[in-house]
Amino acid sequence: MCNKLHALGWLLALAMGSAVLPASARAQDPSSSADHPPGNVNELTLAGLRPGASRISAAIARFGRHWRHPTPDEADLYIWCDARNRLQLSLEAKPDGTIQVVTVDRLWDAPAAGACGATLPEEVGRTGRGVRLGDTVARLDGVYGHPFFDGPSSWDGHDVHFVVFNFSWAGTDKPQILESSFDDAGKLVKLTLSAEYY
Repeated sequence: MCNKLHALGWLLALAMGSAVLPASARAQDPSSSADHPPGNVNELTLAGLRPGASRISAAIARFGRHWRHPTPDEADLYIWCDARNRLQLSLEAKPDGTIQVVTVDRLWDAPAAGACGATLPEEVGRTGRGVRLGDTVARLDGVYGHPFFDGPSSWDGHDVHFVVFNFSWAGTDKPQILESSFDDAGKLVKLTLSAEYY
């Protein structure tokens, strides 16, 4: 639910035109090779899961049963929280159990005692192409190419540098969006891979 609102916000801003984008924002040229900038590559997995194909049952088998729904009304969201490694894995699934959105993030602060019971490997914060939490914007751009959006944003009460890649050119059977947030030290603190646009 929160991922949907976040993604919807920047999509609406983009739809309203470049006047609402910060000066530093860069957008793909829609006339360039069917929205596929030369050299760009897409991503299929995050945390070893492929949005649009992997299922919640596989995630539970892999990461354990120490997950929770944020609220009773958000039964489509599954969250694993690891206090020791300050890692969080959030999955959004369809009613049939197909995962639509995978998000991994580095928690800003140590969680309250008892709030996080999972144990997550550091590899959970890595894409299939090897980008991981802690990497830089240069590393991200070096792997995927020219971003769809690049500019300031906020997340969880913090100012972040927000970078988005649009993979619509890869086909609707593949993940469509990779969102990434960087802290004020320039380190990657959050990654979201989505099966479709919202």
